[in-house]
Amino acid sequence: MFDQVHPEPHWKRGDDRRFQPPRPVWVDLARLYPRPDEVRPFPEGWDVQAIVPGEQTAWLRTTTGHWVAEVRYSVRRGDDSEGVRHTGWLPADAVRLRRDAPAPRDHKL
Repeated sequence: MFDQVHPEPHWKRGDDRRFQPPRPVWVDLARLYPRPDEVRPFPEGWDVQAIVPGEQTAWLRTTTGHWVAEVRYSVRRGDDSEGVRHTGWLPADAVRLRRDAPAPRDHKL
């Protein structure tokens, strides 16, 4: 019965801090995609300069000792015609806590 039990997954080791439920954050896409100096605007393209709402599921410690945020967020087109959902590891300076959303009642560090 228990011969299929596996040890704790490698992503749960170390200093990782998971949030359950995820906590609401703002994602500054311009920190991820700095604006090039010499590019002609394309209003119908993907808006990677926006600040968008997201859900942070964890803080993860890197081998260099830095923290990255594991976040679910959406990127939309400049004309709001469509969007794409992403989950990514983002630098800490691209994420900040949303104060306009209800705080999760139960989170695990």
